[in-house]
Amino acid sequence: MDPSEFLRLVDSISRERGLDKETIIDDIEKALMQAANKRFDQTGEFTLTIDRETGEIRAFEDEEPVELTNLGRIVANVAKQVIMQRLREGERDLLFDEFESRIHTIISGTVMRVERGTVIVQLGRAESILPREEQIPGEIYRPGAVMRAYLLNVAKKGQRVRLVLSRTHVNFVRELFQQEIPEIADGNIEIKGIVREPGRRTKIAVSSTDPRIDPVGSCVGMRGSRITKIADELGGEKIDIIPWAEEPAQFIINSLKPAAILKVSYDTFRDRAKVVVSQDQLPLAIGKAGQNVRLSARLTRYKIDVCSEEQARENRMAGAQALQPLVDAGLIEDFLREVLLDEHLDAPWVIAAQTAEILCDSFEEFQMTPDKAQALIDKADSLLDDEQRDEKNELIRRRVEEAAAAAEAEARALEEAQQAAVEASLEGGQD
Repeated sequence: MDPSEFLRLVDSISRERGLDKETIIDDIEKALMQAANKRFDQTGEFTLTIDRETGEIRAFEDEEPVELTNLGRIVANVAKQVIMQRLREGERDLLFDEFESRIHTIISGTVMRVERGTVIVQLGRAESILPREEQIPGEIYRPGAVMRAYLLNVAKKGQRVRLVLSRTHVNFVRELFQQEIPEIADGNIEIKGIVREPGRRTKIAVSSTDPRIDPVGSCVGMRGSRITKIADELGGEKIDIIPWAEEPAQFIINSLKPAAILKVSYDTFRDRAKVVVSQDQLPLAIGKAGQNVRLSARLTRYKIDVCSEEQARENRMAGAQALQPLVDAGLIEDFLREVLLDEHLDAPWVIAAQTAEILCDSFEEFQMTPDKAQALIDKADSLLDDEQRDEKNELIRRRVEEAAAAAEAEARALEEAQQAAVEASLEGGQD
């Protein structure tokens, strides 16, 4: 290949494809070195360079010029191979940069084919995959259909870019609401939380930064126009839009809608919310296969127990009977037993799992002394069978773990605050 023609070719490719000219020539030099080493026998140190001004190739062995008259055909082949490789890598890098800026957003593409359960989706110049685990159950993906999905991951894999899509990710729903609800896009409505069982049900908690805006009504739209559009995109998935509430009990009540809630109380000792509903509302509150209460628990981040009024009365009667030995032993009066039942200390194993300090702090107004609290714990512990003792130990274990996690989080926050103070002090000193 003529040296000047070679340089013109490299320069043309560099401009047209946006590739670095110096990088192309460096790669060709390295490839030619390898080819020359295989073709020529040399005993000294072999080097090869390409003149950036003339395109002339020069080779040296121990600084002595080496004649490369037989290398012409190899130069052309090597140059072609290197340039093609750089073109493929350049295309890959351009695609990577293009899609990396769009990661974690909704993207539209055309379904090309389905291979072993994985859907191949064309995104302009690139192909992406929608793995089986990222597909909404029951959806059918037909070739040629336009599809929207959440761009989950972008990565370089060899000389290609691997684009992974998702239609099950909770942020797919978040982005749909951002696109379809102007008030959310403008910041007048905030999404406080989303939980989802893809293809079945989604719960989304919203609040308004403007008291004049109804967050739920705005998301639903006139005659349900907005929410219907989102639900259709999700294949008819049921969407519950819930008004967020700062007060936990009210948030739990909202999250369990459309069920009507009669009472919500919190069991501090077992770290659970207790919800009471009427008998006819019980199936609605729990949902099919426990779906409604399960999603509510994830959304509110409270463990939730739901029971009917009748079940609540039966549970209280059973608790009163279970605590009767403590009354018979003279450790508590009937009045204090009712107080314990109100606070969900309705079983000896729950009382046995507490410490005297916890009971004293919780029932200080009822003259609970350390000695009386410890006698109560010891008596409750003596009433336990093996199964109840396991429950007691499990409750203690959870409490210890939660205390350790809280202490660790507090220590980490203190360390971060101290580090921030040090950095602020250093910046102040530099000023």
